[in-house]
Amino acid sequence: MQLDAFIREKSLTDEGFAKLLGPDVSEWAVRKWRYGQRIPRPTMQQRIAKTTNGAVTPNDFLAAVMASGQRREQAAAKRLSGAAA
Repeated sequence: MQLDAFIREKSLTDEGFAKLLGPDVSEWAVRKWRYGQRIPRPTMQQRIAKTTNGAVTPNDFLAAVMASGQRREQAAAKRLSGAAA
């Protein structure tokens, strides 16, 4: 399960999930992880897996980053095709 799906399923906010992880985690960090803009460090990935009882795993972050990259590529291709027309 990706972090975004977990947060939505549990009706949490980014700030609320950050608080579950601990005082050293900001809502901005959670937001970047959630939308695939950044990958948390391995130690944080372990904390997230533990906090979510294994629902979110390190592999889920790779999938989110790959999906985010594909969306960016599609948007860029769309802009280029629109500019060429």
